[in-house]
Amino acid sequence: MTKKPEKLQVDEIIGHNIVIERKSRYIAREELADMMNLTSSHIGLIERGERGATAVNLSKLARIFGIPIDNLFASSNNHGMSVYAGQGDATEARRKKIQSLVTCLADAELDFVIHSIKGIIAMSTQQGE
Repeated sequence: MTKKPEKLQVDEIIGHNIVIERKSRYIAREELADMMNLTSSHIGLIERGERGATAVNLSKLARIFGIPIDNLFASSNNHGMSVYAGQGDATEARRKKIQSLVTCLADAELDFVIHSIKGIIAMSTQQGE
């Protein structure tokens, strides 16, 4: 069964946007697959537009990336990238990676992460004194 041209185009746009969002956050395909409970080959099929993503998976992706779900459907801007990609230096990319990793955590898990980060900051400031 062959896909209709418009279906193929939407899948390719979504796949391209997933690649851009994933790479802009320095998330490996295998890492994203683990986060979504899918195989990396399945993610690869979606990223290449060879397989459509389910609504549930699109929702998970948007949550992981910390973006509105409709951004995954948007055509590229005039730079050939999504609005969230290429925002500058490596520090910003690392911040976005942390943000994308914690977006799917429950409240208790978020509290633990916050407590851990505060502990790390306190230790590093004490070592700097």
